[in-house]
Amino acid sequence: MTQITRILIANHTHHDIGFNDYQDVAFRQHGEFVRDALDLIEATADRRPSDRYRWVCEVTGPLMKYLREAGPAEQERFRYWQAQGAIDVAAMQYNLTPLLTPEQMRRSLYPVRVLREEMGIEVETAMQDDVNGISWLFADLLPMIGVDFLTLAINQSRGRAPRPFPGGFWWEGPAGNRLLTWNGFHYLFGRSQAKLGDWRFVDESLPPYLDALERDESFPFDTLYVESTHPMRVDNGPPDARMAEFVRQWNDEGRTPVLEFSTPRIFRDHLREEWGDRLPTWRGDWTDWWADGAASSAYETGLNRVTHELLASAETLASWLVADGRQPELAGDFVERVYETMTLYDEHTWGAFSSIDAPDSLFTKAQWNRKANFAYDAAMHTHDMLTRSARRLADGVATRLPEGRFNLGDLDTDAAYPTDPDAQLLVFNTLPYERTMIVEVPEFRSGGAPGGMVESFFPRDVPWGGPPHTDLARRRLTVPGGGYAFTPIDGGIDDDDLVAEDLRIENEAYRVDIDGATGAIASWFDKRAGREYADTMPEGGFAQIVHETVDSPLGRDALYLQDFGSWDFGYWQQDPPFDRRAPEAVRSVRTFLEPGYAVAEIEVELRGCSSAKLRIALPSREDALHVDWHLDRLPVTDPESIYVLFPTKLDQQTYTLDVNGVPLAPETDQLPGAVRDFFPLRRWADVSDGANGVTIVALDAPLLQLGGISTNQIIEVVSPARPGFVSWAMNNHWMVNFKASQEGVAALRYRLTTHEGECDPAQAQRFAETESIAPIVLRDYVPIGDERGILFALPEIAGVEASVKPATFGDGLIVRLRNNTDSTVEVPLDALRALGAVDAVGVLEEPLSELPSALIANQQASFRITPR
Repeated sequence: MTQITRILIANHTHHDIGFNDYQDVAFRQHGEFVRDALDLIEATADRRPSDRYRWVCEVTGPLMKYLREAGPAEQERFRYWQAQGAIDVAAMQYNLTPLLTPEQMRRSLYPVRVLREEMGIEVETAMQDDVNGISWLFADLLPMIGVDFLTLAINQSRGRAPRPFPGGFWWEGPAGNRLLTWNGFHYLFGRSQAKLGDWRFVDESLPPYLDALERDESFPFDTLYVESTHPMRVDNGPPDARMAEFVRQWNDEGRTPVLEFSTPRIFRDHLREEWGDRLPTWRGDWTDWWADGAASSAYETGLNRVTHELLASAETLASWLVADGRQPELAGDFVERVYETMTLYDEHTWGAFSSIDAPDSLFTKAQWNRKANFAYDAAMHTHDMLTRSARRLADGVATRLPEGRFNLGDLDTDAAYPTDPDAQLLVFNTLPYERTMIVEVPEFRSGGAPGGMVESFFPRDVPWGGPPHTDLARRRLTVPGGGYAFTPIDGGIDDDDLVAEDLRIENEAYRVDIDGATGAIASWFDKRAGREYADTMPEGGFAQIVHETVDSPLGRDALYLQDFGSWDFGYWQQDPPFDRRAPEAVRSVRTFLEPGYAVAEIEVELRGCSSAKLRIALPSREDALHVDWHLDRLPVTDPESIYVLFPTKLDQQTYTLDVNGVPLAPETDQLPGAVRDFFPLRRWADVSDGANGVTIVALDAPLLQLGGISTNQIIEVVSPARPGFVSWAMNNHWMVNFKASQEGVAALRYRLTTHEGECDPAQAQRFAETESIAPIVLRDYVPIGDERGILFALPEIAGVEASVKPATFGDGLIVRLRNNTDSTVEVPLDALRALGAVDAVGVLEEPLSELPSALIANQQASFRITPR
C-alpha cells in the first residue's frame, strides 16, 4: 500500500468544438480563456510554488488562431510565463477520432511548428481528452516531432479505459518508436469527481478515491496527476479563480495530500525520473469506443471520406505543377485551412449536448448545420483546388474546346454548343503505378458551370441550362503512374466477358446469382479458383441489409445506463434485446448490361426507409464485385442501426484491418480495454483461411464488425463466430452530441475481391487504392503532343504508400514514403534524385541531417524534392 502524498492539478479547458456552445462561439471563447488564465497566473505569481496558478492549453488549433490575432505583445506574454513553468501547450490540434488519414494526422501537427518557429513557444507534450482512444500512428508521429509525453483523460461514458487505470506505460508505435504515456482519470475528475475547489463537498468526495488507489496494487505511485476544468462549464469552460484560493488555503491548513498546480511537462519530468525504467511497454492500437458515433451521420461521413481521397489527389496534381515550374493557384495556408476544416468534421464533437433530447431546437440544429458544413466546405474547396490544377495541367498537353453560349432558346443547339470530332477524354492517374481502368464519359457541357468541379465528379442529372444530356458511355484505357492518357470520346468498350440473364450476372472473374426471394447474393463464385465465397449468417445473406431497433421501453438506457457516480460513469448493457429485420419484401429484381458492367438492381422494402435499392455490379475484366446500397431514410429518433452483411465461405478466419493506414491484426495489435465490438477502417479489411481470402473496401461507412453483428457485446477477446464482415453503416445510439435521426438519402458503397493464400497487405492496399482514388477525367480536349505521358513519377515499391505535396514550409515538394509491410524495404534514393535534389525532412517538413536508406516495418519518412 502506497500513500498518495501529492496531487498535481492540471487546470485547463476541455475543447469541445461545439457541444455546449455554438462552434464559432467556442473558438472565440478559447482565446479569451488563454488571456484570462494569464491574468490569473500573474495575480498569483508571488505565492509559494505549489500555490501559483498554472494553466494548460489542451490543443493547438484555437490557441494558434488566438495568438496570431492577439499579436506580438500577447505572444511575448505567453512566452514569458511558459518559461516560468506557469502555462503550457499540448501538441494535438484537436481531440481527434480515428477517422483521420495518415496525412491528416501529420498535418494536424503542423501548428506545432508554427508555434515553435513563429512564436517561440515550446511544445513537448500532448493531450487527448474525452475520446476513448487515439490512433496508433501517433505513438510514432509524436516522438518524431520532439513530443515525448502523452496524457489521455478518457470519458468512459459509453466506453472504457485500458487497465490498469489510472497508470503510466511506454507506448510502442507501429514502427517501434516509444512514447511515455499516462492513462488518466476523466478530465473533469479534479473539480467534478474529487470536488477539489469546493469546501462543501471535498472532504466527502476525495478520500474514497484516494483510499481506493492506495489499496490498489496496480497503482504504486505516491503522486496522483489529475486534470481539472471549470466546476460548472466542464467543457469549453474558463479558468476559475476560486480554484487558486482553494489550493492556497488547503496547503495553508497543512492538509494532505499536498496540492500543487501542474502541467503535463512537470508531471512528465516526475514520471520519467521516478518511474521511467519501471513502467511496462504496451504495443497496439488504442481503438476508440466512440468511433461508433461517426455512423450517426452516414451521408456527411461518407462525403468527408471521399474528400480525404480527393484532397490527396488535388495535392498530387498541384505537385506536378510545381515540378513543371508553375505554382498552384491555391496553396500554402489555404490548403492547410482546408485540411483543418476537413479535420474539424473528423474531430470528436459531433454536435450539441441537446441533440437527442431536443433534436428540433435552434441550438441543436445550428450546431449540426455548422458541423456538417465542415464536411461540405472542405469538399467544395477540395473540388475547386483539384479542378484548377487539372485544367492547368491539361493546358500543357492539350487544347480545350472553346466554350459555348448559354442558350436562351433562340440558338440552334449545335451552334450554341460547338463540338470537335478530334476532341478526346484526358485522364490523369495520380497513383504512382500504371492503371488499366474503365472511366465514364462525362456529360457534354460545352464549358458550362460549375467552374469549380471537374466534369467527372459532377452529377449527370444537373444540366445547368446547357446542352442536352449525353448517353451513358464508358471507355477502357491504360494510364501510366503519375501521368496522363487520352482516349476517344466515342467508341465502344471491349466487354464481351459480361453476362446478365435472369437472376445471374457474370464477368471474366466472377459469377453472381441473386436470391429472388430475399434480394441477397445467393452465390459469389470465383471462376478461376473454382470456389464459392458467399455464405449466410443468422441475420441474412451476402450483401443483405438489416434494420435493427431496441426492443425495450428503456430505449437508449437498454444499451448503456449512464451513472456519473460510478467509477466508469455508467454500465454497458451487454446483449440488449434487439429486433433485427431483413427486407420485408423484394419489390423487383432486374439484371442488365450497360457499357463495361453487368448489373443487378434489386429494390426491397426495408423498415425505416421510404426506399432501399441495391446495385450489384461486375466490371468487365476486373476481379472486383461492387455492392452499392442507396437508401432514402425516414426520420427515426428511437435507437436504431443499419447493417450490411458479408458472410464469407471460408474454412477458417484470420483478419487484417487497415486502421489509419496500419495493417492491424485484431486483438494482437490492440491495447487492453480498447474496443473490439467494431473497428474504424481507413479503407480495407481482409479475412483469409490461409488458402483463400476476401478483401473488402468500405468507401463510405468506416465501421466494421467481424464474423457477425457484435453491437453491445463488449467483447473482451476477439473471437468471431464465423468468417466474414458486417458493415455497421448507421446508428443513433448516443444519448448526446450525435444526430438523433438520419432522414434523407445516403449511399453505402463496397468493393470486394478474392485472393489466394494469406492476406498480403500490399495487394490489399493496391486494390483499395484503385477502388478509392478516382482518376481525373476531363472531356473535350485536343492533344497537342503525345497521347500519353508521365508528369511526375514517384517510385513504385510494393507495400509502400507514396504521396507527394507542395511544400508548406519552404520550397519544392514533399514526398512521403510509408512502409506498410512487415519487412524492411530500401528507399529508392536514385529514383528520388531523378526528380530533383533530395533532402531529408521530418514530419513537419523540418530539415534532417541524414537521408534514410531503408524503412523498417511500418516506418515512414519524408523528403524534400527541389526540382531542377
